[in-house]
Amino acid sequence: MAYRIDIRPLANIEILEAYDWYELQREGLGTEFLDELDIFYLTLERNPDTYSFYQKPVRQGTLKRFPYTVVYETFDEVIVIYSVFMYRQDPDKKRIA
Repeated sequence: MAYRIDIRPLANIEILEAYDWYELQREGLGTEFLDELDIFYLTLERNPDTYSFYQKPVRQGTLKRFPYTVVYETFDEVIVIYSVFMYRQDPDKKRIA
């Protein structure tokens, strides 16, 4: 089955904020963050059940290189990304809708 990724607006803001922060640390690091996120998305598209449940039916998976958790849910052929969350932050800020 082919899946499509749907990134919710608030998750998109989190991604842009992370990109900007990493670019301030070192030019090109933000792009490396986005590349790592793309690799994560490819894994999701192949098998969205790869990662564990956060709160059923919502799942979460972590990026390998950066300290971020991606919170998502699968609906038929769509994978909805709710949050791209720095897991060193307060976990109460993690959104699941």
